[in-house]
Amino acid sequence: KNVVSDSLEVKKLVYTFLTHYAESKSNEALLTINTFQKDLSDTNQLIRSSALRVMTSIRVPIIAQLQVMAVKQCVRDSSAYVRKAAAHAVGKVFALDGEQAE
Repeated sequence: KNVVSDSLEVKKLVYTFLTHYAESKSNEALLTINTFQKDLSDTNQLIRSSALRVMTSIRVPIIAQLQVMAVKQCVRDSSAYVRKAAAHAVGKVFALDGEQAE
């Protein structure tokens, strides 16, 4: 619920929480994927890169395909900061599901 907050500080705290507890609370983590996909289109490059980092840090194999799509979207981003986050995310996605290597 707090992921939808407009406050950057609140988003960072919620993102950190999700990163640490996603494996043990996978159902709650799955509910946030839609919000991360929306944040990938935000005007703020920090929010886009943070959303990608957290989304690819969620170690739930069922969302591997969504992670691949998010990385592909961010690789073409106009911001070098977001593209750098996408480059770092490739390894995380591959570690989660090596079959997604495209």
